[in-house]
Amino acid sequence: MKKEYFLVLLIILFILSTALDALAGPAKPALRIPFDFLKPTILSIYPLTAVSVVAKALFLTISLLLGLSLLPGQYLAKGLFLLFFAVLSELYSIQQIATSAHVTPLEWTLSAAAVGIILILPAGLFIIFGAAKNVHQKITQTVEPPSVT
Repeated sequence: MKKEYFLVLLIILFILSTALDALAGPAKPALRIPFDFLKPTILSIYPLTAVSVVAKALFLTISLLLGLSLLPGQYLAKGLFLLFFAVLSELYSIQQIATSAHVTPLEWTLSAAAVGIILILPAGLFIIFGAAKNVHQKITQTVEPPSVT
């Protein structure tokens, strides 16, 4: 697909999540960790917030992958960046919920936690592709025979 389509999808996801946040109002569930939000009892109380969190997670994931697609090659660097970002977003989400800090709204914090989990797959794939490309280059590089003098 063309990148312009993904850009339009990003705009739609951002508008959808903003509209859902306005309709649902602020969510105040009591959570110990970000994934407590996935409990059926909490999801049944906050269905619009759940859809908003999913839309934000898709928005963030597609944004990162679209941005990285603008860089040709460099699979290993992309994979390591995504892995670093995934770990960082998980740690940030856990700290925000554990300390009840309100640096970002709860919806964005939960979305960051979801993005951290989602990005593990593309990070792993990029790392595998990068490692395979490096091995392939090492195997196929031509070796000059020593010159006879």
